[in-house]
Amino acid sequence: MAGLEAMPAPTAATTGAPHARIGDADRESVARLVAEATGEGLLQFDEMDERLSRVLAARTGGELAAVTADLPDAWLRERRGAAQRMHTVAAARRGFAEHLRWYLVVMAGLVAVWATVGMTAGPWYPWPVWPALGWGLGLFSHARAAYTGAVPTGRGWGCHGRGRPAVPNG
Repeated sequence: MAGLEAMPAPTAATTGAPHARIGDADRESVARLVAEATGEGLLQFDEMDERLSRVLAARTGGELAAVTADLPDAWLRERRGAAQRMHTVAAARRGFAEHLRWYLVVMAGLVAVWATVGMTAGPWYPWPVWPALGWGLGLFSHARAAYTGAVPTGRGWGCHGRGRPAVPNG
């Protein structure tokens, strides 16, 4: 798993819609499965060549499913689950980057208001520390989830800290 975007997440076309048209991302996902199966000794090189030709010629999800139909179900589930986890973690990290950006923008605005009021009104009470701490806790929780793999799964991404690890630790 070289990068977070190394394998596209499985789509409806590759997971159960036999008559649905497929796109390049679907073909790429199945081609990667065929290459991994060859690398792990499940297929011979001549089989890989023949299957890759079928993948490139495929037009529907059923044609793609036929390419991997004889591979072990447990192995396929593991590979597709890993792709889905990578996709979920990548989305969590993109969400964290947006969260951090807005945190910094809002905190800069609050500090600017505080400094302006402090210069004109007299005593300076550092009130921006309270929203910074409160929101900072949520930001920390989001960062921990996005970078340690404890990303919620099932209902989509949320900042509630519920869920099981998306990436196995160890």
